[in-house]
Amino acid sequence: MRILHVSDTHLGKRQYDKDFREEDIYDTFRQIIDISIKERVNAVIHTGDFFDKNEPPNKAMLVALRELKRLKEKEIPLIAIAGDHDSPKRGSNIFPQRILEEEGLLILLDHQKNYYKLNDVEIFGISHVPLTGANALKEKLEKMKPSSRKSILMLHQGVNPLLPYQYSYQLEVSDLPKGFGIITIGHFHDRIKHVLDGGTLIEIAGSPDIISVAELEGYQKNKKGVTVIDYSTSEPSIHYINTDIRPQLEVTINTDNLEKDVKSLVIKLTSLINEYKKKPILHIILEGTPRKKSEIVSKLRELSKVSEYYRIAKDNTSYIDETKNNPKVSPTSSLDEMIMEYLVKVAKYTESNAKLVLSILKEENEDEVYKLLRKFAGLD
Repeated sequence: MRILHVSDTHLGKRQYDKDFREEDIYDTFRQIIDISIKERVNAVIHTGDFFDKNEPPNKAMLVALRELKRLKEKEIPLIAIAGDHDSPKRGSNIFPQRILEEEGLLILLDHQKNYYKLNDVEIFGISHVPLTGANALKEKLEKMKPSSRKSILMLHQGVNPLLPYQYSYQLEVSDLPKGFGIITIGHFHDRIKHVLDGGTLIEIAGSPDIISVAELEGYQKNKKGVTVIDYSTSEPSIHYINTDIRPQLEVTINTDNLEKDVKSLVIKLTSLINEYKKKPILHIILEGTPRKKSEIVSKLRELSKVSEYYRIAKDNTSYIDETKNNPKVSPTSSLDEMIMEYLVKVAKYTESNAKLVLSILKEENEDEVYKLLRKFAGLD
């Protein structure tokens, strides 16, 4: 029994609001279907954030319908859970995967139906649960009892300490149930493999394309792609298959040597361009002495010859140090950490209230925001 695990495909995502990035995401999804068919897997599992939004653009739904029909023609079932991006913003809405389920193209495991038997492999799954439902989620997980190690649990949650940002998790590793052969998790965009006490394997496939600049370090180390789970024996084994995606590179340019650094970068990328099927995206870090913006912009235009898109990700030339009397927030922290530092150090919130504010900022579901606001106001 061989099962392909994919997660966080984010169909419909328009990174940097660019058409070509939306098309890149669709191309990556087509590759995943190609890999599934070529590998002759028995099934595909998807651990959430199938779409980038609960109300995806028409083209995203059309791509999903066309590609999943190819899986169905090969009699490869797709078992899925919904992620936070798939989740409705209002209680009356539905997961967009319901449309695909209605067409017989996938099986959606959610808060009511969370079990599926694939030959001799048991599959349990729970769609994303927000922070306000963490206790209910833990109760559900406690009740999940697989009959053997030939079993898979599918989740789309933040799990401390595996989630790479603080304050963004609903579970601790100790909350994960025992007895499963493998626990597959979405929501994380980098590949991670971890073994629990007792031997259960935690497998995080990550996103098959670069969805955020925060993923660049993980992409450089581990690439992007899907995971094939092999259950030919009583214990699972895994191997990775990489997707062929548009490269994204972080480059440093010193404004004191602006012309020289840009020229060197053009030469370097020109020599590498034949290795890439697609021109790269460049994330530029500026160092050195502040210069006129017009001078920098004019010189950087030369990079359009060797890149599809470039952007100044960090400008360290214009960093203004704060006075000693004001608390500092580290510019190298993650966004979540910077918000938390500001709320606690500058705004003088308690850590618990700061976490609530962060949850409100991140939550898209109106009903959940209302619950969090009531809790923040001390009404619940």
